[in-house]
Amino acid sequence: MHGTKDAVDTAVGLTLVVGRRRIIEWVADAADVNSGTTVVDVGCGPGSAVREADRRGAIVIGVDPSAGMRRLARGLTRRHGGSEVQIQAGAAEHLPVPDGWADVVWAISSAHHWSDVAAGLRECRRISAPGAALLVVERRIGSTAHGLHAAHGFTGLRAEEVAAVAFDAGYARVDTETIVIGRKPYVVVQARRDG
Repeated sequence: MHGTKDAVDTAVGLTLVVGRRRIIEWVADAADVNSGTTVVDVGCGPGSAVREADRRGAIVIGVDPSAGMRRLARGLTRRHGGSEVQIQAGAAEHLPVPDGWADVVWAISSAHHWSDVAAGLRECRRISAPGAALLVVERRIGSTAHGLHAAHGFTGLRAEEVAAVAFDAGYARVDTETIVIGRKPYVVVQARRDG
């Protein structure tokens, strides 16, 4: 049974590699990722954002609960030549990262999968260094969205709720915005960890 799930995750992961370059570049720019920045990608999937951070000279840990996604991320990242990259098993609610390690924590199109958003955001804060940036980025969906992809994103209201939870988890300067990359709208929750 696990083999079938891994194969499906791998197939889905390959579709995620294509078409996300522009939003990933936007997130890396917004987080000011450069040489020596420590980055944790929560729900890294096939590792596209991990590789972008690595290209910029960051030290990166990608975390994903799916064995198939981790395998794909490791394979693509090895081919890319990622030097300061680790791909770890874990979920937002239990991140395998030391306290205060990350300068940047991001979740790009993965927070809608978290089973406990409050626990996930507390974990993100735990691993964040003082002053670290948090970016939670999701496809913006309408309140009347339905069907298979309706759950794959946030409404504006859901983004505001997640921002409030981030504040309760100990983040400061929490803000939400909607951006458009190409023709695709995304909602972004940005925050900073104070000392």
